[in-house]
Amino acid sequence: MNCYFYGAVREQKSAIGHNGVVAFSIPDLNLVFKAQIKGNQPETEYASLIALLEFIELNPNLFDKRRIQIFSDSSTVVHQVNFNLVCSKELEPYRNLALQYRRRISYTLGWIPREENRAFKIARV
Repeated sequence: MNCYFYGAVREQKSAIGHNGVVAFSIPDLNLVFKAQIKGNQPETEYASLIALLEFIELNPNLFDKRRIQIFSDSSTVVHQVNFNLVCSKELEPYRNLALQYRRRISYTLGWIPREENRAFKIARV
């Protein structure tokens, strides 16, 4: 099952102080998620992945016996989680959380161009 995540920072904060957006999409389930968040660009990207992984873990019946493939245009997150890029100390807690989920959920993580990221299309900042 293909899943997509996207995170971004807006130029202006919302009325309640949020400056970013997290989003994920699971087309096979006709499911989209979008929320506001505080953080910088890499933090919003990691938060999107973590929100998606939490959803998957909390809904095992929807993913039972299915191969989970997760895609994003965030080269930072994809390459850090796949150990192809050094992770900064500031982002290590986020990467480590994604790796903890990987011990409980079997998933692959791959990079795609932004125009192919289904979560980007719902997150328009």
